[in-house]
Amino acid sequence: MSGIKQLLENRIFRLFWAGEAISVLGDQFYLLALPWLTLELTGSPSTLGNVLMAAAIPRAALMPVGGVVVDRWSPQAVLLLSNAVRAVIVAILTVLVITDLTQVWHLFVLGAAFGAADALAFPAFASITPRLVAEDRLPAANAAVQGTAAFAGIIGPAVAGVVVAVVGMAGAFAIDALSFVVCVATLCRMSQLLMSHSASQPAPGAAHPSEPPTATRDVARAVLTDPVLRTVLVIIAAINLGVLGPIAVGLPALVRGELGAGSTMLGVVMGTFAAGALAGMLTAALAPRPSRPGPVTRWATGGLAAGMALLGVAMMFPQLVALVFVTVCSAGAALGYLNVQGLSWLQTRVPKAMLGRVMSILALSANGLGPISYAASGFAAEHTLAGLFLGGGAIVGLAWVFARDPAFSNATT
Repeated sequence: MSGIKQLLENRIFRLFWAGEAISVLGDQFYLLALPWLTLELTGSPSTLGNVLMAAAIPRAALMPVGGVVVDRWSPQAVLLLSNAVRAVIVAILTVLVITDLTQVWHLFVLGAAFGAADALAFPAFASITPRLVAEDRLPAANAAVQGTAAFAGIIGPAVAGVVVAVVGMAGAFAIDALSFVVCVATLCRMSQLLMSHSASQPAPGAAHPSEPPTATRDVARAVLTDPVLRTVLVIIAAINLGVLGPIAVGLPALVRGELGAGSTMLGVVMGTFAAGALAGMLTAALAPRPSRPGPVTRWATGGLAAGMALLGVAMMFPQLVALVFVTVCSAGAALGYLNVQGLSWLQTRVPKAMLGRVMSILALSANGLGPISYAASGFAAEHTLAGLFLGGGAIVGLAWVFARDPAFSNATT
């Protein structure tokens, strides 16, 4: 509790936390409305996968650029720019829906633009927290930010589902656009406070001003030659290849097709996944920090693989449809735990002067396979949802295998 109290006493972190909380709550409306709009326009899970792929390609391609920009400029300025651009994109989509002019090609173009702006957001987001709080408060800070995001993921989809059902998809997109505007305002204020704070003393987690810059090629070489970070790259890639598409494409297809339900039920299913993620994040924040991340990573990746595979089993036996909620929740819990513990460990292991670029490389290992995951999931969902989730579980199982690498297993915090 003392750690949370100290975080709340940090005014700059409070602003960052509040702005991101509003932004991620708004994101839930976009994440539910976009798949539902695509399925309403086309009725095709394959097209949905391709729309998500259109956003994932520029996101993956520009992620390394985002890391370089973050390390050379302030991460809060980069995040501010990303949020402002995404606000404009979602506002355009809102107008198209209101005027009933939306066509499928609009979703591809706007999705690609959104993905390009999103490429700046992750390395900036991951690089801000270590600059705002002391190193020993990183797990609590990451759990607070990600836990708030998970909580928003619980209530947001359910509310978004009701908004889509009652008001329409334009209302959901408008709420997301407004959330970006609010986040931009909090980031502007945060930047002012950081400037006045740095004039008198360094921020709690700020890198020392004499820390030398590192060439981008050296950062990439350091990641690829470090056996631990190299294993982390493979684990992240396997998890995201097996989870991104099956969850983003498979769940909407499951609700609309197998369950024959509407947007409200999709919100409940997505909220269940987020509830599991929140439970995993709280476990990571409250449990003693493991001295070696390898063993707990094996347990978490094994649980995630089992959860995804059980979703496939549930698809083959309609009488086990209630199992969907249990398995979705358990998969979310494993992923939430991995996100908090893994991010906190990397933030303490990697020098702050190269943190943005390291995070962008790690994000590239995840998002680089995103287009493949979305496209393949869309194709699989057209033919067999059971096979989609079973395949996702098998791919995540590869992360469990690589987590057994001796160098990674014996690595310490």
